[in-house]
Amino acid sequence: MIERLQRWLVSPELGTSELNRRAGLLHGILLVLLPTTLGFFFVILLLTPKNTTGIAVAAGVFIVELLTLWQLQRGRLTAAGMSMLLSFWVLLAISMYFGAGVQSVSAMGQMLIVLMAGLLVSGSFASGLAVLTILYNYILLRTHETNPDVSVMVLTPLAFWAAQSLFFVISVGLTQVYVRRLRTAFSEAQAKEDSLTESVADLRSAQAEQAREEANLRRRGAILAAVSVAAERLFRGRSFADSISLVVQELGEATGVDRVCIFENANDPGGDLMSHEVYGWTAEGVSGYLQLGRFKSTHFREAGLMRWVDVLSNNQVISAKVQDLPDLERRRLQSQGLKSILIVPIFVGEEWWGFIGFDEVKGEREWSSEEEDALRGAAGILGGAIQRQRAERALHRSQQHYLAILQDQTDMICRYTPQGQITFANEAYLHFFGLPSSLGKRQIWQQMPTEVDVADLQHKIDGITLERPSMTSRNQNRRADGVMRWIEWTDRGIFDENGLLVEVQASGRDVDNEVHLREELERNLRASEAQAMTDALTGLLNRRAITERAEQEWQRTQQDGEALSLVLLDVDHLKQINDTHGHLAGDEALRTLGNLLKTSMRRDDWAGRWGGDEFLLLLPGADSKTARQVAERLRERINRSRVQLESGAEEELRVSLGVVSNHGAIQSLDAMFAEADRALYSAKQAGRNQVSVAEGEA
Repeated sequence: MIERLQRWLVSPELGTSELNRRAGLLHGILLVLLPTTLGFFFVILLLTPKNTTGIAVAAGVFIVELLTLWQLQRGRLTAAGMSMLLSFWVLLAISMYFGAGVQSVSAMGQMLIVLMAGLLVSGSFASGLAVLTILYNYILLRTHETNPDVSVMVLTPLAFWAAQSLFFVISVGLTQVYVRRLRTAFSEAQAKEDSLTESVADLRSAQAEQAREEANLRRRGAILAAVSVAAERLFRGRSFADSISLVVQELGEATGVDRVCIFENANDPGGDLMSHEVYGWTAEGVSGYLQLGRFKSTHFREAGLMRWVDVLSNNQVISAKVQDLPDLERRRLQSQGLKSILIVPIFVGEEWWGFIGFDEVKGEREWSSEEEDALRGAAGILGGAIQRQRAERALHRSQQHYLAILQDQTDMICRYTPQGQITFANEAYLHFFGLPSSLGKRQIWQQMPTEVDVADLQHKIDGITLERPSMTSRNQNRRADGVMRWIEWTDRGIFDENGLLVEVQASGRDVDNEVHLREELERNLRASEAQAMTDALTGLLNRRAITERAEQEWQRTQQDGEALSLVLLDVDHLKQINDTHGHLAGDEALRTLGNLLKTSMRRDDWAGRWGGDEFLLLLPGADSKTARQVAERLRERINRSRVQLESGAEEELRVSLGVVSNHGAIQSLDAMFAEADRALYSAKQAGRNQVSVAEGEA
């Protein structure tokens, strides 16, 4: 009985903050009304015992209040408030009719009802009730004036004063309830505003950090195989100094240069920019070529290298033979025995950090655009690794200084029962998933993005035993801002004295950057492999690639007994185009021919650049007759085409073609190549712009 009474004295929880606020307000009003209504009842009973109407109305109001409290405890908030107010209004209307009318003390109760209607339901409901009250009071006034015979129950002055005082007590009580609730609402709103401000600041910080990390990934360009290996070592190696020394060596060996040096920028005491060598590598047998004038530190202004500052700080490379450089630069570099240089800037974020230099001392060298692009990519990876090292150093210093505070916040940590009930979560976990500090009955499954992840986690929990107490896995989880991140989870079992699994402690580490970096490196490797098999000018297979494909088809036809034909194609009078319009026009002719070959091949055919102005077509399944028809159609299509030059002029394109098939007399692929070459030579001798078939198949 006491527990039930205590429960009725506490406002119920209805789910949302708005409902809880309104329920608390109604509950507070009822706690004010119930004792004052009893006061009304006893005042009327003691001071005016003959006023049966007043006694009945007071009793009715008390019963309505009890019923309203009963409805409120069952969650019927709106129904409880509206039914209570309407019942009060009807009872007061009856009291005023049989009482002193508009001069009755009950008129004060009407004002309180309108006030409570605005607080508990809505302003429109309160306005409607006020209009209804005004109309009713006017009708009541006219009724009492026109019918003076109505029996009016008038309270004695003492009873009127007591009832009036109780109404004032109700007004003060309602004011206190409303003010207290209003202050609570203001406090909650302020707390929510502070929490939202913190969340926005954290989100902006996370977005800024994410933008910096994504900038590191975008700086990766087209990287050759050696650069990809270097990137893997830099980002996977435990010691940055050891890793970068190996990277410098591998870059030197991959490029074939004599010396590689990495310089870091700094300012001298006077504020002038200078650069210090921090890592270096020299090829074997090169030291004898280097002069004594090698500089470990360089003041750009004193050395006359301010042009380098302008070029490198604008993310441009310096590639030159030393003898072609301006006088001051040439003398300084020649004093070190250098003959050719390639200087590539290193940027860390938006900051020009320094540069990596590739030196030739035994001979002069010209760098191709492909080499420059590859080494730009290497410099970008070095910048990303240096930035990561800076972040790791800063994090290490911060961890040393705030270890006691941050040791439990570096990773996401939570504990949950084998049934999935979360029993603990640290701030990192709550922040990542956007969860409140009061977890309630939160289940671990609710953080899983898919049913497959739920099943995988259940399987992992089932696999945790005393013999295998921990398990590690990676899966994607949705962060509070909606972004999917790769997280590496280590789940460790907590067992009781009987060896029964009672809890699982999960530690989560964000490995999203590592996953995307690995994917980036794999894409770069695939791109490098594709580049190595493609002719840069025409986009067709290069000679090595088309030769490997021909060997595969030759082996297959030897086993299956199928036909195989080759067409060797040569551009007629390409030298005349070069001499007339320049080599760029010749390149455009070869590109045009490459595009024609791509769009003229059958589904299973292959085309490649054999060398210079020669092209090879591989026709699996085609006999000599079919191959000749394919070659004739191709020749006719080429005759109809034109080479569009930059000057606006057009040039005709003519080709000679040699055809050969794998007839019985041919015993090897090299023999087929030789026959095709002889057939092509015959087509040239016969006047060009025609198809010639090998003699054994004519």
